[in-house]
Amino acid sequence: MKILFFIHRFPGYGGIETVTTVIANFLYEQGYNVRIISFIQEDEELLEKLNKKITLYRFPNQHNTLSIENEDFFYSIISSFQPDTIINQESYAKTFDLLVKVKSKISSKIITVEHNSPDAIYKMLYNFLKHEKFEFNGKRVLKKLFQPVIIYHKLYKIRKDHRLFYKYSDEYILLSKKFIPVFKKTAGLKIIDKIKSIENPVTIKPQRIELKNKEKIVLYVGRLDNEHKQVDRLVKILGKIFQIIPDWKFVIVGDGKDRILLEDLVNEKKILNIEFKGSQSNVIQYYSKASILCMTSNVEGWPLVLAEAMTYGCVPVLYNSFASASDIVENGINGILIEPFDEDLYVTALSELMINNDKREFMALQAIQDSTRFSLEVIGNKWIQLLKK
Repeated sequence: MKILFFIHRFPGYGGIETVTTVIANFLYEQGYNVRIISFIQEDEELLEKLNKKITLYRFPNQHNTLSIENEDFFYSIISSFQPDTIINQESYAKTFDLLVKVKSKISSKIITVEHNSPDAIYKMLYNFLKHEKFEFNGKRVLKKLFQPVIIYHKLYKIRKDHRLFYKYSDEYILLSKKFIPVFKKTAGLKIIDKIKSIENPVTIKPQRIELKNKEKIVLYVGRLDNEHKQVDRLVKILGKIFQIIPDWKFVIVGDGKDRILLEDLVNEKKILNIEFKGSQSNVIQYYSKASILCMTSNVEGWPLVLAEAMTYGCVPVLYNSFASASDIVENGINGILIEPFDEDLYVTALSELMINNDKREFMALQAIQDSTRFSLEVIGNKWIQLLKK
């Protein structure tokens, strides 16, 4: 069977790119003929992780996604390779419109994977408008007055886009069953029989962990982007805890547009025990040492770092702010889910976990056991069953 992955950026350090590499390699090892086509190919050092026998194509025009040049190139690749299935890894980028353009000319089955909550864009917009600092000037006043109109038009576009994605897909994959009613509401569709759910796999190989070797480290792994990841919330929480429990260390792994802002916030609050490590190709060394992993996002799809950290015995602490959070974390058993967005509750729960060794070790053991649900073998076989249909 021939499979063509269709993705905007590949290779890359993001979750979508990482999952694409892992699933593509898995399918190739199971005997599938796998190829990948993308627009942007910047982080070429990551190609070392992709099986050398998997062909990677690059669209000729990166500046105009919907150019005739790209459309002709895409159709020529499909015509020559004749894939049985095209796995579309983009449900937000303009690349989907290119797939729509060639749909009528091809016989390949199209599977679209939505790598976030279906209402993610709306939630991010709502949060931005709600928390934007108000300044008394003409533009700001008009923006506040027209907020309902802005939100209405965004909702209309989100609904229109999801209906388009659904219409031109033969199967539509969400990362959690709990996203299905969210999709139904977002798209405004009554019948959604194309929808299936397949979780993201753990993309790193688990190793035996000695919990006694864990250190007093709270870890964050991800983009330093306050708009999407709300890392500034976490820094403020850690600042309060530092005053109570000064013998722990807080390690932030990742980079992004808000790193300087976050470092300034740390200096402003005089938090001495936060370390910024930047982007790291090997995060296992941090998972292995850390006792706790923290997140403070408004919305996520299926965060790879949660299951990965659990595999290495890091106890996750996060807001119960997205549907799949409770799929991964069972509150009080393998981690802690906190009512969004109660900062005081977060401080209390995290502090108690830090000082209670027995509770932390129990949760760490449960986290390791539960993470096997998301092993590559389990999730990969779900993909095989879907492709066989």
